[in-house]
Amino acid sequence: MILSLGLSLFALLAAVQSPQDPARDPEGGPAGRDRFLGRDVAHTMHWTGAPWLLRATREDEENGALLRRWLAVQPGQAVCDLGCGNGYHTLPLAEAVGADGKVFAVDLQPEMLVLLRQRAAAKHFEHVELIEATVDDPKLAPNSCDLVLLVDVYHELSHPVRVMRRVREALKPGGRVVLVEFRDEDPDVPIKPEHKMGKAQIVCEMAEHGFSLADQFDGLPWQHAMAFVVATPGPRLQARELVQSFLRAADQGKTEIVVPFLAKGFAPLDLPPLRADLRVELRAGPSGSLLADVSPPNGAGLLDPRTQLVLTKDRDGRWRVAAVQRREAFRRAHGAPWPFVAMQTATGGGDVGAQAQMVKELGFDGLAWDLDQLGAARTMCEARGGDLVSAYAVLDLSISPEDADRLAPLRDAMQQLAGGPGMLWLALQDSLRKPRDAEGDAVAKTVLAELVALADQTGVEIALYPHHGFWLETVADALRLCEQVDHARLGVCFNLCHFLRANPGGDPAASLKKCGARLFAVTVSGADGDGVDWSTLIRPLDEGSLDLRGLLPVLDDLHFAGPIGLQGFGIRLPAREHLQRSMRAWQALCALLPAQKR
Repeated sequence: MILSLGLSLFALLAAVQSPQDPARDPEGGPAGRDRFLGRDVAHTMHWTGAPWLLRATREDEENGALLRRWLAVQPGQAVCDLGCGNGYHTLPLAEAVGADGKVFAVDLQPEMLVLLRQRAAAKHFEHVELIEATVDDPKLAPNSCDLVLLVDVYHELSHPVRVMRRVREALKPGGRVVLVEFRDEDPDVPIKPEHKMGKAQIVCEMAEHGFSLADQFDGLPWQHAMAFVVATPGPRLQARELVQSFLRAADQGKTEIVVPFLAKGFAPLDLPPLRADLRVELRAGPSGSLLADVSPPNGAGLLDPRTQLVLTKDRDGRWRVAAVQRREAFRRAHGAPWPFVAMQTATGGGDVGAQAQMVKELGFDGLAWDLDQLGAARTMCEARGGDLVSAYAVLDLSISPEDADRLAPLRDAMQQLAGGPGMLWLALQDSLRKPRDAEGDAVAKTVLAELVALADQTGVEIALYPHHGFWLETVADALRLCEQVDHARLGVCFNLCHFLRANPGGDPAASLKKCGARLFAVTVSGADGDGVDWSTLIRPLDEGSLDLRGLLPVLDDLHFAGPIGLQGFGIRLPAREHLQRSMRAWQALCALLPAQKR
């Protein structure tokens, strides 16, 4: 294909390396790549073919004018035409940005730039800056571009990791990078296969570079145009982008668009109706898979079984949709169908990555965290194949509603938990009222009304966390608020140690049953049934006189599907030791579940 920038540029983003990258040089050496994520890298066209770039039929075949209208470049903007050749798009872009704007015309071949200089001079364009790139560096200054445009270019980059990293650095805040590629899904596009790219491939590759799809345009004769923005790097970025693009494709109902998103052997005829606006929550699945739970954006049907996509990686490191099913619990390595995670109170503190690694090695499914270093904890869990299931927070209801920042930490936490299985475990304190004082309900309802609105936006559930000595002290208090607010994303986190402290001699199984469908999460620990302080109520699971065997069947009868957190506050043993002991005790408990319950 005709391209001027050709073999190109880049080195993996952040810590998210593509699995097939050689350990020392992610680009495979100075010569660059022959393949990237399962795609053959095409060779660039020699500059002597430059007249073909201005062929008389190009506007009919590509409709550059329509593309540029979609780009909606504004006067005064700074735009890069990466792989500009002799300026098919460069000069119209220079007209669009005007004399107050800037166009960076970047090409690998100096001969192309000579041809472009002549054409720009004829139009007296002094705001076009010619830049000779190398195969791994487009030579763009950091924070210099509102838009970077690659038309029929990206598929020829021999060093895509390094080049796209430089592009990422060159974008201003809110800037876009737009890839325009010939449609691989359309056999009628008369272009060689190595010079075509499908949407599924583009989305996966751009996610590897740390970009998220923001918009796309399918109105061009032979190509698709896809606009990307800088995304927050993370181990599941590619999978998340793949799922969201798959849903858009499935919504269109065109088999040729959907098939590239599917794993080998999964037929498009097996797909149920899917919509582009479904909310997606990714979590770890069995055998290295990911499960994408999808539900309506307004939360309808939240407590019913939801549609679930099963994602698996192919041999080239690309995520694909392998199955669509009703949401199911699967038997985990420790023997239970519920995620069993270590709470931050149990992991000993210190380096977040070390804590995530330790719990994974010991067989836990991830972590339950607090607000501190929440994003790092999520990244570290997901990088190890686990989940961050929650963020614990305490809110004092006595803080004045006029304090605009009183909910800011909670809003930030919910944004950081979005797109995963995470919940906000919310303890409510009130320094002006005694525990269980129902006169505080009105204030609590006002606060929760704000938070459940954000829960609808983010997909994050709010589990009220009864805490001994707090205003919200008991499960009954939490259920009373749930009934008053009555929102599908508001429920209860049952905490065994706090229940026993606030209800000496109480029956935890009976309290669990009262929660019903409002039971979102559970925390457990070894405990003495007649314990009176934290040292007797929070112990390793293999200690204490309280028999926990009756709790798991209750959870199963409730069709409970949430996480179970291991509490560890105040335990003086080394974290690894008591976590290991508790995991052995948990496995023994789960072994008592009937086979059909596991």
